[in-house]
Amino acid sequence: MNLKNKIIFACDNGDVDVLSKKIPEDINEIEKELSALTTEINKIEVQNDEDDLYKNELNLILERTNQEVKIYKKMNLENSTENKINRQIKDICQRTGMLHEKINSFRVLKELSKIESYEKQKEYVDSLYKNREDSNKVKKTYMANYSLDNKDFHWNVSFLDGNQYKGNVDLFVGGSPCQSFSLVGKQRGLADTRGTLFYEYARLVKEIRPKIFIYENVKALLSNDEGRTWETISKVFTDLDYTWKKAVLNAKDYGIPQNRERVFVVGFRKDLKLEKEFEFPKPIELKKKMQDFLIDNAPGGYFLPEKGVDFVTAEKNLTKRYTQIDGEIQLCQKKNQQFNWHGDFVFQSEKEAKEKIKENLEKYFLSEKVRKYVLATGTKNFYSKPKTDLEVARPLLTTMHKMHRAGVDNYVTTDGRLRKLTPRECFRLMGFSDSFKIPVSDTSAYQQAGNSIVVDVLIHIMESILESYPQLLKGEE
Repeated sequence: MNLKNKIIFACDNGDVDVLSKKIPEDINEIEKELSALTTEINKIEVQNDEDDLYKNELNLILERTNQEVKIYKKMNLENSTENKINRQIKDICQRTGMLHEKINSFRVLKELSKIESYEKQKEYVDSLYKNREDSNKVKKTYMANYSLDNKDFHWNVSFLDGNQYKGNVDLFVGGSPCQSFSLVGKQRGLADTRGTLFYEYARLVKEIRPKIFIYENVKALLSNDEGRTWETISKVFTDLDYTWKKAVLNAKDYGIPQNRERVFVVGFRKDLKLEKEFEFPKPIELKKKMQDFLIDNAPGGYFLPEKGVDFVTAEKNLTKRYTQIDGEIQLCQKKNQQFNWHGDFVFQSEKEAKEKIKENLEKYFLSEKVRKYVLATGTKNFYSKPKTDLEVARPLLTTMHKMHRAGVDNYVTTDGRLRKLTPRECFRLMGFSDSFKIPVSDTSAYQQAGNSIVVDVLIHIMESILESYPQLLKGEE
């Protein structure tokens, strides 16, 4: 969009967990753990209303987890299916682990309340994640692509005091983990510690007071817990003193061939004077298919047209060092050089490019065993209609590296062989250009692509925001 901007801060722990605890799937061990947690909760000294509320919440989670243990024991006595019993104990383990996270978070917040400076607070939080820096793959990708001082990249939103950025943020974009609400997850909603991170997002809006906020999450957020979750979230948004609207937008309606529905909430601070009432962008015609985003369908995408070849190879441009072909030392890069045919170029035949691309695709082809699995319709408890080579992609999942069946994930055929999408193709289907660096492993890249907001959808929302509040471009109130 060519908007002048500066990133003020970012926050993501990259799924690096130092607060919860992995609980063994043994009911006796779980009961010992819950007994110990009961003692820990009872030790908490209540010093104010907030402490009392937090302790009550811990007791509520503990009570629910103990109820789940009773259900598990009853299932064993009633000879429930092995799958049901296994799912139940896994769920109990996760709940117990999350209880550890809540208790440890409370302790950290208490320590942070004793530290006055924001810099010292960040040092303390960073120390919790000491020696885990390399594990935060999200931060690695973020810092490889965006200009941001390390002091403004935060590990944990629960420990971030937004007051330090008050008055400095025009637009605040984010969301809370979707697994708590996703149809692919367990849909625990706000009972899940990841779900309660919504409150942290709302807290930051309240503390930072950005002019505008954009919140994104999965469509199932609206129906979770028979609509009660969204009712609660709506009240929180209203209490923030912002004028806000929500809409479900699908990426395929905004230029990207992916069937990805997401809830977007856009809020304007009530003291702002809008030129017109905000309306979400209207859908546009989809002119591209998923195949247009595949690497093997675009081997010539990096080749110059005849006019470009004439410019690059012109004697004058080579002599003046505007262009260089197969150089050993790269010319100094200039802004927008990729659009005006300046800079470095390499000679390669299109045939050679195609061969190279297909060779690089080899690891993404499926073995016969995996091919049979992904094309299966499912088991007696799960059915999906397998279909490959779709023109509009299914939603990209953060777990797509695990290769779900073809009724859930996306698979394409190249030279008669079935393969999964490459990370680069996934990022393309999220609206990222090929200039976006992917400095992490394929597994991390798949997860990050599946977690992202579709860029083109965000651009269309921003265009609508600027129609309502063009002052944002000028930095005016």
